[in-house]
Amino acid sequence: MPKKYVFDVRPDGLSDIVLEQDISTIPPLMPAFMAMDLWSNTETPAELNQQGDPTLGKGFLHEPPDGGAVVRIIDFHPDNPSAWLDPKAMHEGIGSVHIPSQDYLAKAKHPSMHKTDTLNYFVLLTGRLWALSEEKDVLLEPGDVLIQKGCMHGWRNDGEVLARLFCVLIDAKW
Repeated sequence: MPKKYVFDVRPDGLSDIVLEQDISTIPPLMPAFMAMDLWSNTETPAELNQQGDPTLGKGFLHEPPDGGAVVRIIDFHPDNPSAWLDPKAMHEGIGSVHIPSQDYLAKAKHPSMHKTDTLNYFVLLTGRLWALSEEKDVLLEPGDVLIQKGCMHGWRNDGEVLARLFCVLIDAKW
């Protein structure tokens, strides 16, 4: 059973586990797409004196706060065409800053195509997952790393099992 652990400094100055959370169940954002923000910070350098879990009680942040970062895991179930009946509404629902136009989505290779103002580090943990660009695509295998720099991208799971992606999204600028 996957868990999230947070090490911090206790009031007596010793390091310890201050938070332990079961992350085996990822909440759905839409059919066949589950995501959970594991941690976030609102500035860089990050403020280490902040107490508690900054994601507790917060909704999904498609992009990190200005100057901050988000760490998350995303579960992609095998592609289900009915999950993409209204991709524009899906992008609006998850808070995309750059919502693709209907014209773009009608021509896009997959309805998940979108872009963010972030530098992203992705590591595929389980399953197999297609990382899509507007040109070449790559089939990620467990352990593969993808660096995505603020460009159009999307995801497709053609397999028969769940694909779990570990993500670090950092606020970025052009």
